[in-house]
Formats: sequence, C-alpha cells, structure tokens
Amino acid sequence: MAAAFLLGGLSAHGVAAAAEDAATSLTSPVREAKIRFDEMDSGPIALHGVQSVAGLNFGTRRDEMVVAARLHLRLTYSPSMLPALSHLRVSLNGQALATIALPKEDAGREIEREIGLDPRYFSDYNQIRFDLIGHYSLDCEDPQHTSLWATISQKSDLLLTLRPIELRNDLALLPAPFFDQRDNRRLTLAIALPAKASRSMVRSAGLAASWFGMLADYRSARFPVSFDALPAQHALVFATNESRPAQPALPAVQIPTVSIVDHPSNRLVKLLVFQGKDEEQLQQAVEGLVLGSAVLSGTSANITKVSYRRRAAYDAPRWLRNDGAVKLGELLDAPEQLQASGISPAPMRVILRLPPDLFIWNRSGVPIELHYRYTAPHEPDNSLLSVTVNDQPLRSYRLPPEPQSSGGGGLLVPLLRNNASRESQSLLIPAFQLASNNRLQFQFAMEHHRQGLCKEVFVDNTQEAIDPDSTIDISSFPHYAAMPNLALFANAGYPFTRYADLTETAIVLPDAADRVALEQLFFLLGRMGRQTGVAAVGYQLLDAQQAQRAENVDLLLLSGAPSNNLLAHWGRDLPLAFDAADRHYHEIDSAPNPAFDRARADAGAKRQAADVVVRANGSLGAFMSFESPNSAGRTVVALIASDSDAADSLVTSLEDESKVSSIRGDLAIVRGGSVQSYHGDSVYYVGSLSWWQWLSFHVSRHWILLTLASLATAIGVALWTYGWLQRLAARRLAIRSGS
Repeated sequence: MAAAFLLGGLSAHGVAAAAEDAATSLTSPVREAKIRFDEMDSGPIALHGVQSVAGLNFGTRRDEMVVAARLHLRLTYSPSMLPALSHLRVSLNGQALATIALPKEDAGREIEREIGLDPRYFSDYNQIRFDLIGHYSLDCEDPQHTSLWATISQKSDLLLTLRPIELRNDLALLPAPFFDQRDNRRLTLAIALPAKASRSMVRSAGLAASWFGMLADYRSARFPVSFDALPAQHALVFATNESRPAQPALPAVQIPTVSIVDHPSNRLVKLLVFQGKDEEQLQQAVEGLVLGSAVLSGTSANITKVSYRRRAAYDAPRWLRNDGAVKLGELLDAPEQLQASGISPAPMRVILRLPPDLFIWNRSGVPIELHYRYTAPHEPDNSLLSVTVNDQPLRSYRLPPEPQSSGGGGLLVPLLRNNASRESQSLLIPAFQLASNNRLQFQFAMEHHRQGLCKEVFVDNTQEAIDPDSTIDISSFPHYAAMPNLALFANAGYPFTRYADLTETAIVLPDAADRVALEQLFFLLGRMGRQTGVAAVGYQLLDAQQAQRAENVDLLLLSGAPSNNLLAHWGRDLPLAFDAADRHYHEIDSAPNPAFDRARADAGAKRQAADVVVRANGSLGAFMSFESPNSAGRTVVALIASDSDAADSLVTSLEDESKVSSIRGDLAIVRGGSVQSYHGDSVYYVGSLSWWQWLSFHVSRHWILLTLASLATAIGVALWTYGWLQRLAARRLAIRSGS
C-alpha cells in the first residue's frame, strides 16, 4: 500500500516540479551516470527466432531529470541472416527510437553501436526493448530456426546525463529524496550529529539507519558520519535542545518533531531533521517516522504519541512464516511475476528466506504444493516445466495436451485461455539444497510444432502461469542450531534477527565519538533491517562496562580498543585477541566447507593446538563468535580490527556476496581482501527440540555409544525373549504332567 501511494503521487509532482523549478533546473549542475547492463541484473541478452524480444528495466530518481542519453551496445549476430530483411529495433517505453542494420561483413563478431535516446521519452520507470527481426531465406522459413540469433553483451551500457530538480519540502514524499526506490545504486545517506553526541542519540540515529537499510534492501546502505558539519548531500540530522549540530541553525522544540529543510548552501539538497526537547523525545521522533511514515505530510510533523508491542520470535516479514502453509503469491510484490507468455518465456523466480536455525536434520525436505496453468499443446510433445532451487535441478514435469471432450453438455470457463490446462504436483525441496536465502525458479519450455515449410503462420500466443495459491510449508520444522556459526550471522544476522526488531540484542559501542565504529554500527543495523524487513526499534546500545553485566541478550561487539580489552577480560582462550601491541592467535582448524555443520564436531577428537603472539603493523580484521560468558545459550559476535582500514574491510566483506559465503565457523579472518574461516571445539545449541528428537539427534553423533546401546538393547531383548520362551515351555510341561 505504501508503494502504491508513492507511485500515485509521482506524475503530478513531476509536472509541478518541472513548472515551479524550471529556472533552477536550467542552471543546476549536471552529472553523468553510466549503467552497465550487468548492473541492471542482466547477463548476455540472447535473442532467437524470427521475432524475438527482450527488455531491460531501470528507473530515474525523483529529484533528477534526464537531459541526454546514449546507448552503447556490444552486439554479435548470426552470419546466416539476410542483411536486407534483418535488423535490430530499439525502443524506449514503447517508442521505437532506432534500428540497427546487420550487415554481412560484420556478422559473427562483436561490433559496437552507439544510439542516441530522446530524453523526452524517459519517465520514472523505463524499459529499453530490443526486437530482433531476423530472416535467413526469401522463401518459407522455420520461425525458430537455429540460424536466427543475436546476442547483446552484458558489458553494453547506458550513459545518462542527469540534471537535479528541486523537490518541495514535504514529508509525504518520504523516503525520497533520501532513498529513491528507482535508484539501483548502493544507498549512501549521511548522518549529521553534534560533536558530543550521547549514546542515546546515537541509538536513535541507528534506528533511523535500520529503517533506511530496510528500504534499500538488495542495494545495501552506507551511512557516513559527520560531527558538527553538514555534508554536501542529502542527510539525516539529529538534535536536542541541549545538543545540536553547529549547522543548520535549529530552533528549540518542546515536542518530538520531524521536518524537512533545505541545505543552507544548496536548496537542491534536503535535510531530514529529528528533534526533541531531550533524548527521550528525540527517540520518539525517530520512532514516529519509522512506525508512522505512511501518515506524515507537510514540511514538519509533531509526534505526540508512539506505542508498540515487541515482536514475536521468527515473525520477520522477509522470512518464510512457520505457522502454516505460505502461498507463493505472498512472497512476491505482484501476482504478475508468476505469469509468462511465449514458447520460451523468461524464468519465474521466487525468493525463499528461511529462518536460519531451521532444524532439517534427518528430514527428506520442505514440501511444496505446486499448481500451474499453461496453454495446452494440441498433441503430446516435449513441453516441460522445470523447477530448480539455487540453480540446482529439482524436478521436471511434462505438460500434457488438453484432454479430449467426452461429449457432455457441460462447459468449463478457464481462467487463462480457452485451451488452458491446470495441473497440480507435490514435490520436496531436499534439505541439503537449502540455505538461509534461496531462489526457487520455474522455467516453462513449450515445443513448437512444425507442420512443414509454407504450411503454417507462426503465432506465439502461448501463456503460462504458476498459481499464486501454490504453497510451501515449513511449520513442521523446529528451531535448533549448533553454535557458534558465523555463516548464520553473515547471511541472516542470526541470532540477533531471531526477533526482527532486535528486542533481545545489545550492541556494544566502545566510544560514541568513534566515527569508524559509528559507521560500522549504522551499516550493521541497516543490513539487519534489510534481512528482516523490520526497523530495529528494540535494540540496546551499551558501553564495554555495561556489556560485562548484560544478561539474557545476544551481544554484538563493534571494533575498537575498548572491545579488544573486553575480549581480553573474557578470556585468553579465544582464538584471536588484540592488545595495544600484539596479536594473540590460538590455532584452530580451518572450516573449508560452506555447508559446515557444527553438529558433526566430536569433542573427543582434539589435537595439539599452538599459541602464537605476533607483532605486526599491517591491517588485520576478523569476525569472531562464542558463547556469552554472561548467559548460557547466548551468543557474542565480535568485529575486531587492528585499525580503521581493517574495520572498513569487515563492512566491505559483508557487503560483498562473494565473500559472505566464506564467512563461517568461530573465526573468519579478513586479510588482503580475502576471507579465511576456522572452527574450534566448543559447541553449544540454541533453540528447542522434542525429547525424542533431541535424544535421536545427539545420540546419532556418537556412533560408538549408539552401537553399544544397540547391542545392549539387542542382547536384552534376546535374553528376555529366551526367558519368556523358557517359562512358556515350562508351563506347557506342567500342564502335560498334570493331565
């Protein structure tokens, strides 16, 4: 509903902005943005057949307008196509803007072409469409002949010249311009704080960062921090009557207030200002935005009351619910994403985010009830529906033709087309193919029936759909996980995200004036907001001394000297620790397997370990996890670093999906741009199982004990059976003797 509201007001605002700010737009500076096709989530674009179509979608920011655009294509096409009849048509938002000839002399090798795009045809959401019109013969043709092809490289790009336009100061436009969902780049949103910001003020800023990180989603989000100074970009400003940044000049307030103001030196740049009479009111102002942004409007709003209930465990909106079967349609923005057309349609994808501690041991898999419709072929053929998970084949189903009518007088009204068929299948996703984040993909492939040359007209009017009421069910799986396991933290923020609002999470900030630690804090909160879909309204922000007494919470330690001292206080048996001059490393095993299972660790199989103390001046960062010394069953995740560059490398590693898969075990060392993970001997478990599940799981890990118990049970049953037979024989003899 919120997304629909923002889109609904967009066109009217665009017209108003163009009319009201024409003078500003004409004189404001421009910037150039180069967008490669692979940055638009596109691989090579393959076009096949007489009339093949493909498109790329992108958006333009609400506060910018396109004044010039050029499309740079890297193209390869078939040598068999006839130049006089073949070409590539390029359209923008339905308007044909150019055609590219396909001369014989350039066929079979990559060529480059540059096309100017008329900026008048750009809108908020845009699609560049490519139509291959290909022919290989002057006579009758096979419309799907293999010689009809062209490929556009993913290294092609779109160069946009953009001019900023001034937006009105209106909270109704939020989250724009601070975050714009049409912008696919990483969100970089500055946070301005007073020179001596309190820990409570920093906590409020972290709550705002988690909300914007949630909105940024896959783009990721960074929050550079400035003290007593305004950056030359859109920014969030936090102030109380007693503690305000030097800029901008803010009046005192008596009630929690959220407002949008112009940057003092550039009215094209906006500031989102949170104010309160004191720190408690400032927190209420931020909570008002995070929980009630849908009803904010005007240049300023007063937040008179905020109340909320803490969330239940595992109710993150972006995680698959475990209270019953979930419809696939609930996991998508629109049901149209499960619809396709054509004999070779694009695959349909559904993202499945599972609770990271889902206990799938000794289970066959996760059940799916799949319903699908398709335009039925008129005879049996090789048409297929293929299902994959994480790019691994799962199942394939043949698509049979429509059953012949039995001659009855009944009439069925199909939902798709007159000859649409509906099928249902039950399948399992094997447990070993599942992770925290999964991509379920459905690919239809319809066979084209060739009746012979010159005997048909090719009309591709087939349609396919996965019913949105298809379901997936994880309700029978309990929550139980072996810890520590940094893979769960890196991929899903676990255990902190077990409560989506981070209610039982405490983050240890060594120094509220440490810019590096603050940026690390805001990034992590934004990342966990992205993973759950909920702002972190419930987290605690502690110093190192408070962390020593914190009980019944999971602790997240940010890098800094006080954190290193706290780790040293908790014990020298940790795998890695820093002090003022040295690095103490306790050797543990490497964890090479991405699917590392801590449950396999055998506490009895230990080897001689080495302890090393190193003094070095290079950067070194690490993620480390262990059981909290304050509360059994609670987890500590620590980010430790030798300097600011190492601290930044930890954030960069979490932002790089290719490195996230390497973070696992108890310890993950980040050095020289690479990640190496290790695991130790200490294992503890979080979650709960039924008594029989707990017994079978833990006994199964000790095969010698299990073998001895089985032998003892077998011997006991044999002895009991033998005794029972002896007593039965004696009873029969006694009966015979008496007779």
